[in-house]
Amino acid sequence: MLRATIRQHQLGAFFVLTYLSTWLLLLPFLLTGNEEAFGILVIIGIFCPALVNIIISRIISPIPDEINPENRRNTFLVAWVISTVIFTFNVKTNNGIESPAAVVIFAIIGLLPAFILASVFSKYATVRESLSSILKPRGHAGWYIFALLIVPVIRIVSGHITHLLGLEAIYEPSISSNVFQLIEMIAVTFFYGLVFTGGLNEETGWTGFALPRLQTRFSPFISSIVLWFFWIGWHIPMQIAGYWNADIESFVRALIGTFFARFVFTWLYNKTRGGILPAMLFHASANTCFAYLPVTHVHMVLEAILAIMVILGSRMWVKLTDDSPAIYKKMTKSA
Repeated sequence: MLRATIRQHQLGAFFVLTYLSTWLLLLPFLLTGNEEAFGILVIIGIFCPALVNIIISRIISPIPDEINPENRRNTFLVAWVISTVIFTFNVKTNNGIESPAAVVIFAIIGLLPAFILASVFSKYATVRESLSSILKPRGHAGWYIFALLIVPVIRIVSGHITHLLGLEAIYEPSISSNVFQLIEMIAVTFFYGLVFTGGLNEETGWTGFALPRLQTRFSPFISSIVLWFFWIGWHIPMQIAGYWNADIESFVRALIGTFFARFVFTWLYNKTRGGILPAMLFHASANTCFAYLPVTHVHMVLEAILAIMVILGSRMWVKLTDDSPAIYKKMTKSA
């Protein structure tokens, strides 16, 4: 009965299960504030959009295919090692590692992204279809370069404009004067964001699962607004916990910035024929910029202009055709 309901209401099931699982996992930390005891639950919680995608996709396609598991095993092992290294370097760079034994915990955490990436080669067809574009990019390489560079370009240009106009930045991050150390920190922040805080853990769910299903019913414009609403709502416990734009001014700026950003996420997904990787790159790039480039009123205006240009240029108010690769093809009567 439950499986049939999930199959019939895939989109609703995704939002309910993602919210419920994430919020329940964050609850012990929210109640106690004990990050040392419950931090690993928080990390699992922020991976729920991706994990729920896999769970529901698995339910949709209950019969496994007879495929060679070697790719899945190899991908898992390689991704596990890389994810553990990324997590270790992030902790080392930001907090320092007090005990070598902590690497064991980091390796356990690395199992999460390894499982998701290995699922690209799942024996279940719907899981493969949902995640395949992470490791098998679609569309022109230019879209991926755009996703990676557009936010830092806007931030750098807006910083110069702010200076020329004699204005002050809203927030000026403190960065190292050592060029090599700065490059290392930027690289660690970017790859950590790509895998653990916004890219793989989030966009495989919001963009990879929810967006194509929304676009079977709504235009890209409306789909972006609906997805933004649920995306922001999901972040509320993290905002309360102080993990995400804790003060009210930062939160309001985040609401505005993410609203316009969500149209760019959708546009990139559609331009790459249903590609998740550009959304992951765009998300990680934006998060990295928040850490290392000034926050200004000018950049907020430029990002809004970018979103408006994307909306108008691609006529996002027009619903995609049924043969578009950016919509979910095996939709039941009810989403």
